[in-house]
Amino acid sequence: CALPICRFGSSHFGSSFSRGGRRRLCFPTTPTSEAMASGRRSAAVLLPLAALAIGAWVLASSCGFVTPGVVAPRVNHVALRAEPAASPSPSVALVMVTEENKVAMSGVIGGVAGLLLGGVWVGAGLFAVCSYLAKKDDSDVSKALKGVSGSGIEALNFVAYLNDEYSVTGKIGG
Repeated sequence: CALPICRFGSSHFGSSFSRGGRRRLCFPTTPTSEAMASGRRSAAVLLPLAALAIGAWVLASSCGFVTPGVVAPRVNHVALRAEPAASPSPSVALVMVTEENKVAMSGVIGGVAGLLLGGVWVGAGLFAVCSYLAKKDDSDVSKALKGVSGSGIEALNFVAYLNDEYSVTGKIGG
């Protein structure tokens, strides 16, 4: 057999033989009834799978995701209209002076002081210690930390008021 494909029929399908010291792999040149039947079976399986995949893709693209340029419908616009209108707050403070904010501010003040005095690790340690001590309700240290952090919050609010009044950041930014 001089050609790389040998014509031995279906009994030698995929088998190899040796002729003249060279091994050759034999495949039939004409399709047999077995090969045609298996091709029909695979087509019968692949066609429904392809239809299912296309259907899933169409369903997912139409329902689950928003393509660019398409506006998603507002789902809870009725709930927003049913809620009572929020009354404007009389306070214009940037940060409200509450007990939770005082505890948080005491940790921030301790962390910044430690960062400036000793570096990152000292800052992290002082943040944790000041936050822990400020959470205790019965100690004098807690009252002192809350007093200092309350003053810090008021100073922050005053600076925010001055910025709104004179537009400092707008003038600096150009």
